[in-house]
Amino acid sequence: MSSQADPFPAEKTVTYSTRDVSQLQKSIAPAVYGALDLDITPERFRTQLGENSIIKDNPRIQTLLADTEKVEFFRQLTLMGDPLADAFAAVIPTLGYKTARAMLDKAAAEGIDRVADAPPELVALMRSVETVPDWVDWTRIERASENGRLLTALVGEAIIRVAFMMTYVNGYQGLPMVITGALTSESAAKRMKETISTFKLATLPGALRRGGEAYQSAVKVRVMHAMVRTSLLRRPKIWDYSVYGTPIPQVDQMGAALGFNYLMSLRALKNAGRFSEYEACAVEQARYLAYLLGMHDQFLSNDPRQIVETWNLCQATLRHQYDERGRDLNTATLNAYRRNSKRWFDRTFHTLDVKSTRFMYTKMVGRRTAEAMGVHSKRSDALAFASLFAPLGIGFGALSLLKKVPGGRARIDQRATEEILRQLANEGTAEYRTNESDYKFESV
Repeated sequence: MSSQADPFPAEKTVTYSTRDVSQLQKSIAPAVYGALDLDITPERFRTQLGENSIIKDNPRIQTLLADTEKVEFFRQLTLMGDPLADAFAAVIPTLGYKTARAMLDKAAAEGIDRVADAPPELVALMRSVETVPDWVDWTRIERASENGRLLTALVGEAIIRVAFMMTYVNGYQGLPMVITGALTSESAAKRMKETISTFKLATLPGALRRGGEAYQSAVKVRVMHAMVRTSLLRRPKIWDYSVYGTPIPQVDQMGAALGFNYLMSLRALKNAGRFSEYEACAVEQARYLAYLLGMHDQFLSNDPRQIVETWNLCQATLRHQYDERGRDLNTATLNAYRRNSKRWFDRTFHTLDVKSTRFMYTKMVGRRTAEAMGVHSKRSDALAFASLFAPLGIGFGALSLLKKVPGGRARIDQRATEEILRQLANEGTAEYRTNESDYKFESV
């Protein structure tokens, strides 16, 4: 281990639980946040809903915005990155990218104690990741992984684009992707692969346990985001902190990491506020993965009321801004070719995938918004959606029934695992890297 004084003693694991987020960030990552004014209210943050807001007349939302203590907490979360990962990203230029990456890879695969001369920033990050919270229920997590394998095997490749495109509608959220060069179909496909591989890997047996495939992926995604974040914060000519706040903040990560938890929570609140056992398992898996991805405890609840409240506060305090570059990002994501070959089957699937995505996206955001974002759905897109998803739905239902037949559960689960591994192999290995030259910058 490093002979330098370790500001994070091994016996004290750092967690993101305090409501004094500003002090937390400055104490953990002073090189990144020490000189930043964390008391500002960036332009992207709002405390009053606009006249055209679809949630303006929702009394629950208005009650939340009237709670000044909660609003202040979410202002701080809007400026919160991932200080443990950010602190490590800040020392990467000194370590050298290849050295830092080798250390990270070894720590994720084998544990931080196997990394010689690890800097204290990497030690602190990995001590946090390696500590399993007391609330984790491995039985539920493994059950959720099994439940998710069949669904992922069947539809894992068919809902990816629209999930990404939903985050580009608002310019405040999509700008980091615009700046970091995802405006081509090739780079957009790479970003999709790197992010979605974590969620696909999480369905594999034991993948979320220490050293597992999803565990390693989550750590690398954290550091990749931190590299983008620290780079942009040191480039004021490119990133206007007073307008956009911290790049890739906690509040923007909830949609990707915990979107399904929100939808299940809405359903639970209609069912006496209780999750079904299936839903409880899914929530447990998602919130542990979110923990590995470096999210604050505020986002890790298994209480449907808190999950909905947190989601509503994230949406209510985010000002909307149309950015023409978001339309370009949408186009790049929509057209990204994600198949492994140009055989007729792969080309046909790609065409169906694009048409189905246009149909789903238009249904979700409305035709006016979709066309403003460069997505022009045709009548034939609905037929493409039906031809793609009808067989998948029938197949999922039939296989779910067959799992109840003696011996069927193990065989179907094995085939689902093999299919996910095939998908991951076809997509190629995720590199979890960005342009190294972007991190050779002068300090502020």
